[in-house]
Amino acid sequence: MAALDAEAENLRHALVDGLRRGLAIRTAQVEAAFRRVPRHLFLPNVAPADAYRDDAIVTRRGPDGLPSSSSSQPGIMAIMLEQLALQPGHRVLEVGAGTGYNAAVIREIVGAGGRVVTVEIQADVAREAAAHLTAAGYPDVTVVATDGGFGHPPDAPYDRIIVTASAADVPPPWRQQLVPGGVLVLPLRLRTQCLSVALVRDGDVLRSRGVECCGFMHLRGAFEGSDPIVDLGEGLFLSGPQAPDVPLDLLRALLSSPSRRVGGLIVPVNSFGLGGGLGVYLALQDPRVVDIFTTAPERWGFHTVSGLLDIPARSLCLVRPDAVVVYGSDAAADRLRSSAAEWVGVGRPGLDRLRIEVWPAGRGPGEPARNGQGRWVLRHRWSDVTCWFEDWT
Repeated sequence: MAALDAEAENLRHALVDGLRRGLAIRTAQVEAAFRRVPRHLFLPNVAPADAYRDDAIVTRRGPDGLPSSSSSQPGIMAIMLEQLALQPGHRVLEVGAGTGYNAAVIREIVGAGGRVVTVEIQADVAREAAAHLTAAGYPDVTVVATDGGFGHPPDAPYDRIIVTASAADVPPPWRQQLVPGGVLVLPLRLRTQCLSVALVRDGDVLRSRGVECCGFMHLRGAFEGSDPIVDLGEGLFLSGPQAPDVPLDLLRALLSSPSRRVGGLIVPVNSFGLGGGLGVYLALQDPRVVDIFTTAPERWGFHTVSGLLDIPARSLCLVRPDAVVVYGSDAAADRLRSSAAEWVGVGRPGLDRLRIEVWPAGRGPGEPARNGQGRWVLRHRWSDVTCWFEDWT
């Protein structure tokens, strides 16, 4: 047992050292918390060598084969906790308990004078998270089995709220349960782009103060309706504005046809697909954007990819980590090339220049005069999301 504990400690410190070098961890308080919390105790069925890799670990899958719960990638956790800017004594709500590991790290930062409440829509996951927290020495973290879209009113208001599932719309309870000036860190979906956004409450408006790339499973429950995942069958899933209208036969035919590399086009990519400012620009500008992911990668040749699908032209252009490829006609590739040229022409705006505001639905600004030219409004059931690039040229 002593040897196992020593091995786990060494692995934990090596992980944190890597997160420091990669700048996911930037502050002493976040570093100290990661060094103290033993991730392997929250993954009792995973070998320590795997528990301390900088990877997300799926712990449950739904009937459709898609992940329904996981232990988030430590690097993404660190980025989001840095965005959250926790302080000792803060009251914190976490939406999505998972294994309980993130709540334990938060508890280390806010200290005994703070309060951590984590809510989880899956009752069995909540029970396991509570058991893990107790075993790891954090029995004072409150774990509640409930729909996190409603927050947790009994312990509100909160200085900080962090969400570990992605959402295109922002449930009103999150804003209502946040103190004025408090911070909500949320994996916000701008169509096919998932971004970890730090939002500061200013009255009824949430204003961004930092944006990073991320990837999370979709929010479930009463507030999951906007931008759903469409199950196309045969292990294929699709998201994007036109996803409900995509015929499986067309997608299967395109993916089964020979692909061609698209030359003369360099685009920013990350582990989540098409990324950076171009990814956001394309997602906001073009309703043909798609995310395609599969539970049968051995059949389709990928796990998740993003790009453009032109249904009438029978054309699919996908951005893979190693290349941009097109299936069918060249129409989607031509459109991606044109969008990339537009983005370059306006100064290659990146995530550091992206600004986001979340207004209550129907109370956001009117359609901007330059809609689609550096400023966009995405209207949802519960919120209006306004996005723009600063210094648009």
